[in-house]
Order: sequence, then structure tokens, then C-alpha cells
Amino acid sequence: MGVMRHFMRDYEVVVIAPEDEYSDFFRNEGIRYIPVAMETRGTNVISDMGLLKTLYRCYKEEKFDFVFHYTIKPVIYGSIACRLLSIKCISVVTGLGYTFMRENLLNKLVKNMYRVALRKVLQVWFLNRDDREVFVNDKIVDEAKTFVLNGEGIDMDHFQSMEKQVNDGKFRFLLIARLIKEKGIREYADAAKRLKAKYPDMIFSILGKMDNGVDDNISSEEIDEWVRDGYIDYKGYSMNVCQHIADSDCVVLPSYREGIPRSLMEAMSMKKPIIASNSVGCVELIEDGVNGYKIEPKSSDDLLEKMERLYHLSEEERAAMGQAGFDIVANKFDEKIIISIYREKIKDYLL
Repeated sequence: MGVMRHFMRDYEVVVIAPEDEYSDFFRNEGIRYIPVAMETRGTNVISDMGLLKTLYRCYKEEKFDFVFHYTIKPVIYGSIACRLLSIKCISVVTGLGYTFMRENLLNKLVKNMYRVALRKVLQVWFLNRDDREVFVNDKIVDEAKTFVLNGEGIDMDHFQSMEKQVNDGKFRFLLIARLIKEKGIREYADAAKRLKAKYPDMIFSILGKMDNGVDDNISSEEIDEWVRDGYIDYKGYSMNVCQHIADSDCVVLPSYREGIPRSLMEAMSMKKPIIASNSVGCVELIEDGVNGYKIEPKSSDDLLEKMERLYHLSEEERAAMGQAGFDIVANKFDEKIIISIYREKIKDYLL
């Protein structure tokens, strides 16, 4: 949002996106918003061709001077629409998602679609070096037009240290993520179950949206069972995570693969220690033993050991980790830094 606010000073900014919980943010900020129907995770070819047709018509009618595309389907179909209309664009690959974690027909199809779509874009941006290597090594895109952006930026004036509202002496771990397998939800629940039996004063919270659009979603029945058995505190979904982070002692993300996870950057900006997987995206943020601990992906045993280790640190040691995380965000991921990169990278295209 900060990038859009900044560019509104000099340009008309238009957002094209599905109607969701973020839509009112655009309207409240005075950003012109065009809703578009899109199956974000579906594989229906007819529906996707309808999206391409919709974007083509919209771009043609609006006569855009420049377009940024984010997430898989807008990157693919929006880039093709820009190519057909000779509109300048940059595509931002915010993460490879679960499709790239499987070697199957869908994986090959998506790669080929990326190859076609990205052939004429000005630049392709990635949020980490590993994702760029995948695209370059698989000859999806020419390395010469790739760039690695340090995440999408964090508004450090918004995500800053806050007082806890809950002061009951409990030690709180918090996981913020969509409720799908690839976020390591089940590993977190397994570690929580075993730790809760040993340390009754530990609280293991999950904040995130149910996601029924993918095969590996965590069902409401699973969540209900974990809550009923007393080792998971499910907080549902919230657009305002600041107080949840403030009330926690550590933010955990045992994800299998990320772009650059915002939940960890937000926690670091608020001076919380983190525990995260030694996996793509997460490793960009964590220095083991400095601002938190790395864990092996898909290992609830390692997650348990690192949560227990952090629990036994003194308040001063955890505070030092929180400060170290804050310094990492301030030096690399502050929204102000990201905005300056945007301006520098596109200035020659907007003359």
C-alpha cells in the first residue's frame, strides 16, 4: 500500500484485483479500483481465457502507460495482454507456490505459460534469489532482465513495538499464515501438542484464513480437534495483526517455501524473535541464533526443540533477538528502501 500511496503523488494509480477484504482499503485510500473476477488457484482453462479477455479489454480501454503484475495469473495473463497492446510492464513473481513443489503435468504447463507470457516484459522481479534461479535455470526467463527485490516492504511506522494487552504470565507462540499444509501448520500443531503436555503455561496460537481452494488445506475439523484437545488457540482471521503480534513472545513460520514472508517481517519490525524454516524465502530473514532460530522444513521435532530453547532464554536474550530482527528489517526491508528501488528501476520507462 505504501508504494501505491507514494506513486499517487505523481501518477494516477489504478488497482485491478478480485473483490476481497482488501478492496475497501483501496477505496478508502482514494485509489481507483476496478474489480475483476478471477479464480486465484483454479486450473479451468476456459475461465483463465476469460480473465485474459477481461484484462485485454480493460487495458485497452484504460490506455495504461505502465502496468505492474503480481501473483501467478495476473503475471501470466496480464503480461500477455500488455504484449498484445504494446503496453510497458514489469512482472513481479511474489513466490512460486505449491505448483512448483511438484513435478507433474501442471508444473510443466505453468512453466511453459510463464515462458510465453514473460518473453516481452521489460523486467521480471523476484523476492528471493532461489526463485530467480529456478526461472533462469529452467530457461523461463532471460537472466539479463531479472532483478531481486528485498520483499515488498514493511511500513515500520505502523509495525512498531506495542505494549501487551494480555499479561497473564503465559508464554505465547504465534503462527500467522493461510491454513494450508505448505505453511507447516501440522508440524506446528504436533510440536504444540507435545510441548503443551510438558509446559502448561505455553500458548500456541494460529491466526489465518481457512483456504478451501487448494487440495492441501487444513480442514475446519482438524482445527476444531486441536482446539478441543487444548493445545491450539485458533484466533480466526484478522486484517489487523499488530496487537496479536504484540501479545506474542515469538512468531513462528515452519513454511516449506515462501517469497518473502510478510508475517516474519512484521514480527521483526515489532522486535519479536522468530522461528522459521531453513527454506526458500524464510532464510532471507533469519540469522540463526541472532534474531531467532532456523528449523528444518517438515520437522516437528526440530521445531519443538527450537521453541523449547527459545522458551528457556531470559527476557534480555529474547529482547536482544528482537532488536537484531528490527535492525535487519530497517537495513534491508523498510518500505522506504523498497519505494526508492521502485522509482530508480522504472524512471527511464516513464519519461
